[in-house]
Amino acid sequence: MQYVLCYGDSNTWGCVPETFERYDFPVRWPGVMQRELGNQYHIYENAMNGRTTVFEDPIEEGRNGRTGLETLLMVHAPLDSVVLMLGTNDVKDRHGQSPWDIAWGVDLLITIIEKSGCGRDGSVPEILLVSPIHLNNDWGSSLHYTVFSEQSIEKSKQLATCYHKVAQLHQCAFFDAATVAHAEGDGVHMSTQSHEAIGKALASEVRQLLHP
Repeated sequence: MQYVLCYGDSNTWGCVPETFERYDFPVRWPGVMQRELGNQYHIYENAMNGRTTVFEDPIEEGRNGRTGLETLLMVHAPLDSVVLMLGTNDVKDRHGQSPWDIAWGVDLLITIIEKSGCGRDGSVPEILLVSPIHLNNDWGSSLHYTVFSEQSIEKSKQLATCYHKVAQLHQCAFFDAATVAHAEGDGVHMSTQSHEAIGKALASEVRQLLHP
């Protein structure tokens, strides 16, 4: 059995655009990964709406992705792979972070994973860093325009370049989610089609990492 942890925000949690309900597990991308990889893999998902990389949110408390990460890794150990997709919430105006500040937050999370000993026999699990989808201003009936701006949208488009560099520094795998999926309905969250596309793409990436 191969154990994979998916660590992310609302687009990993499976937030339905505009309604903010939750897609069922088989629909959201970790569930698609589970289906594609089969019963020789076990997918753990840990996701939270509003989660950032390492930044405290003064309004939505308890969303710092760095807090408690070491404990979470040991709870699920041994892990063969960790799929990390965060950064969308970091581009909110109230955080005031540059794309590179956000990427350095991801860098810290990867360092924590590397030092945790949560892999087999205390090793480092295979890490797949995923840059998130791009935001857009098709807000629909949501109030996302009150926390995201055109500047946020532009930052979201720059994350892939920064994340790719961080992945190279750590010699870990990288995937740009925006190459297969996009926000639809509220400018932030994904349709079932995008969850399907990301799940299939990341299943292929993980399979290649664990069985090259």
